[in-house]
Amino acid sequence: METSSRRDNIPDAVPTAKFLQARITALSTTLIKRLENIFAVALDETAAEATNSATSGSQLPPSLTDTAVQQFQLDVESAAVIRAAEEIMMLTRTMKEIWLFGGLDTLEKDHDSDKNPEDEAVRRKVEEDVRVVEEGFKKFLEKYETSLDLDGQNP
Repeated sequence: METSSRRDNIPDAVPTAKFLQARITALSTTLIKRLENIFAVALDETAAEATNSATSGSQLPPSLTDTAVQQFQLDVESAAVIRAAEEIMMLTRTMKEIWLFGGLDTLEKDHDSDKNPEDEAVRRKVEEDVRVVEEGFKKFLEKYETSLDLDGQNP
């Protein structure tokens, strides 16, 4: 019985925009950091130096232990990249569900615009600007109307 009451409260537990933005930032940072770690292991300068010196004959190539450690690091980091990508997919799915099932009101600002006096002032200013542009355009047409070829004939 308790689980059904908890299920009824789920629409009330919609994450806030601030939480979603923080989660997006954290997941993006994690994904980028893991990719950087993969590149750091793959492009390890000490391994490159060992390879270069091995071709010249002065040092031995990397040992099997070094290679195994690098492989393990790459496996760990690639698993972490996959996990971060899965978490990003879960977050996008959650955001889609919130949007589709009404937890995200993208038109709320439009509904409240009549109530806010600042928005009303902005709306009046826009209407005034539109009126001024319209009057200017009419004056332009009146001034140059005689020079326009409206009949398709040249004067």
